[in-house]
Amino acid sequence: MNEKIIVGNWKNYLDYEGSIALANSLLDINTSDKVRLMVSPNHLYLREVNKILNQTKIEVISQNLTSFDSNSDTGGISAVNLNKININRTIIAHSETRVREKNPQSILSKLITMGFSFVLCFEKIDQIPFDILRNNFEIILAYEPVWAIGTGETASLDHINEIHSNVKLKLSKSSLNLPILYGGSVNPLNCKEILDSNYVDGVLVGGASTKFEQFSEIVNSI
Repeated sequence: MNEKIIVGNWKNYLDYEGSIALANSLLDINTSDKVRLMVSPNHLYLREVNKILNQTKIEVISQNLTSFDSNSDTGGISAVNLNKININRTIIAHSETRVREKNPQSILSKLITMGFSFVLCFEKIDQIPFDILRNNFEIILAYEPVWAIGTGETASLDHINEIHSNVKLKLSKSSLNLPILYGGSVNPLNCKEILDSNYVDGVLVGGASTKFEQFSEIVNSI
């Protein structure tokens, strides 16, 4: 991969005012040609944040979805409705959503058919549905060891490289070339070492992505 992908997952850290303020601050962020930048605000503020950033290179994506297109999915988020507000990518199977959903990967085939992109999180390699992945549709994988999320503890570089290299090997056996991100307490102090690895194609950033100065440092570390 010639570029690094940085995804800022704002989770539920920011209220409306905080989300709008951060989005406006991101208008001034500098990104090199080696960086693809995405941010994932609270679902309630997707439309407003997307309006602010729609003239930039920053892609606004959703934090989750629960159905492809369901009229009876009370409280759910559907891919079709996200698409109608110009959101064309989502995070799928993040560890914090797997607690609430039994099989968040069940709609992946429909998303691929629709052309709705996603960042697919995994903790164990056997959670990756290699049989439905393809090259002609952008799928981003993200390794996130649960014990490292929000704890301040980051996996060692040796561990990250081992997992990522094993996934890349399995992908290559199916002639697949998909980017793999690392997520788990990524911050300005550890991001450069992680992003410098040839096995890591980017990072999925949580809390640090909600603080403009910290997120800028991560983006500018490339």
